[in-house]
Amino acid sequence: MSEQPDLNAIWEQAKEILLAEMGDFKKGLWDGANAARPLALDGDVFVLGLPPGQMSVGTQLTSTANGPLVRESVSRALGRDVSVELVEGTDPGAWEREKERRELRVKLAERQATATRARATAQGIWTELYEKIGEIFGATRDRRYATQRAAMMAKALLATYEAERRAMDEEPDAEELHEQQLNRALERVATLAETTGTMVAVEYLRVKSMRRD
Repeated sequence: MSEQPDLNAIWEQAKEILLAEMGDFKKGLWDGANAARPLALDGDVFVLGLPPGQMSVGTQLTSTANGPLVRESVSRALGRDVSVELVEGTDPGAWEREKERRELRVKLAERQATATRARATAQGIWTELYEKIGEIFGATRDRRYATQRAAMMAKALLATYEAERRAMDEEPDAEELHEQQLNRALERVATLAETTGTMVAVEYLRVKSMRRD
């Protein structure tokens, strides 16, 4: 097992290099360096902790203007290239807690991205259905007879059933979205079939019952 480096000694040496290389003295940067405590060397990551409530002081260490110099100073003190991470807390568990929080944020972001993609897919299915209903009724120019309108309505309701099933498979939890889009589709069928939305909804429920059986 390799001997672990003395993080305190490394940080003190890094601060000496930082002070020598910063050129004009930067009080904010130096205050941040003095407030920070070395917590861990995790692979190629040198972790500095700041007392709770003092993170604003430490941001000077990772700012666009100062971050490269801080990384260079730590890398020279350590003898190899590392990045510098800043966390809130100076106890040994602060870095592990921060990694857990970051992992949780990544998982939440992935879930949100998945939900957004699913919602877009489900919405696309409903949009496609709305257009298809128009195509079904538009395929027959002469809609004078009730039997013709009924036949087109039956075809449109079957298409609606298939679309609802697919959309719900894509996003099972989006009940409100599905309810809104389903009623929108049924109202379109009602308008084109020259009947009421309630009548179309009744017929749709009958279609669903028959398809499930």
